[in-house]
Amino acid sequence: MLKRNYFLFGTLLLVGLLLSTLTGCQIQNQATTVPTKTIVDCLNREVEIPADPQRVACLYASTAHIMTMLGQEAKIVGIPNGIKRDVLMSYKRPDIGSVSVPFNDGAINIEELLATNTDLVLLRKSTAENAGEIEKLDKAGIPWVVIDYASLDDLQKAIAVTGTVFNQEQRAADYNAALQQTLTLISERVSSLPESARPRVYHAVNEAARTDLAGDLCSQITDAAGIINVSTQGGSLITDAEKTMTTLEQIYSWDPDAIIANDIIASNYMLSDPKWSGLRAVAEQRVTTLPVGVTRWGHPGSMEPHMAALFIAMTFYPELFADVDLTQTVKDHYQQWFELTLTDADVATILSGEGMRLAK
Repeated sequence: MLKRNYFLFGTLLLVGLLLSTLTGCQIQNQATTVPTKTIVDCLNREVEIPADPQRVACLYASTAHIMTMLGQEAKIVGIPNGIKRDVLMSYKRPDIGSVSVPFNDGAINIEELLATNTDLVLLRKSTAENAGEIEKLDKAGIPWVVIDYASLDDLQKAIAVTGTVFNQEQRAADYNAALQQTLTLISERVSSLPESARPRVYHAVNEAARTDLAGDLCSQITDAAGIINVSTQGGSLITDAEKTMTTLEQIYSWDPDAIIANDIIASNYMLSDPKWSGLRAVAEQRVTTLPVGVTRWGHPGSMEPHMAALFIAMTFYPELFADVDLTQTVKDHYQQWFELTLTDADVATILSGEGMRLAK
């Protein structure tokens, strides 16, 4: 009888301990539950995310740039490898070289991503449309938000959405307002130019034969600058989800008055390769490399398209912008939006398009 009572007492004690443990765990879990909020991303998805994300993996380079403009660069724990080549990003994050790279060649390394202990992933539309990649995130229980753009309107939406993600709605709105203000200034000065006064320009996007498609961000930059973008005037173009390519023969057919290029390597190639020497723009050395700042100003992923438009307009219509101090404008831009104090030499390097993006 005594043994039976001991057994019963032991059983009740064990049950009590279990209940106490479970209750304690429940209380602990409730205490450590992260507050959430629901936002609408660039694909118009309603997404539940941490109310104040602290560890963010940027699987699209532009998301890291936008986060930095919003003052959130310290929260970045994962990046594409290309971000490590951005010199101004290294000014903001001196440890950028050691930040995890959980995304390469369009594929998520889920083990690497999990090791960063991220609480939010920012990615582009093409990744979101890849069921296999999204399955990795969903199985890991990591919330993800699409931040992507292909036009000026899309860019401003992407900045606004990112502002909402990080509770920086006002700063995002202010940046968009500044962007629009610059575009309006340019428009006021170039809109009345007759077509005969506008140069016909070829834009090389990173590669010599990669160019613009009518309606994309790059073509909107050139339109805003008041030049004629020959690539949007008809001709041989091959377009896929990522690039619009043309041919040297087509460029000869366009015979542009000038060439602008996003990459100094492309500029040097066109100026030195004999196959390009027959073009008037090349023969007359009218090949200009667009600036590189936090982003490559004239790139499809640029978050500084208004700066590119201003630079292009001032390059081709200097008399219309004689009152604009471009060096000071660039200094003000980076001081206000990236808290970077630049020297004249820094600005000269940015405007040259050389030296602000490290070689692969």
